[in-house]
Amino acid sequence: MDAMSVSLSGLNAASLGMGVVANNVANVNSKDYRAKRLDFEDVAEGGVTPSGLTASGETPFPGGSNVELDNEFVNMLTYADAYKANAKALEVQQEILGTVMDMKV
Repeated sequence: MDAMSVSLSGLNAASLGMGVVANNVANVNSKDYRAKRLDFEDVAEGGVTPSGLTASGETPFPGGSNVELDNEFVNMLTYADAYKANAKALEVQQEILGTVMDMKV
């Protein structure tokens, strides 16, 4: 897998993770809702791929959910930083490719 594919898989993973966080926050007041976590698996050639969605084993609060907003905020920041890092890596790879193409001309 080339470097661009690795960065794109990271962007995809961060986007999916952010969607899971958004779903958890949207269901914070839903009765018997269990917070979800996105699981990832390393790809042998590089990068990551989503491997499944896991519901929290903690018991929801009576009449509510087990979503903890502080955990969701930390997860949101983590996914946002992962997205930024992969986007920057992709940008640098494009600049390098542009420089190489300029050298060939």
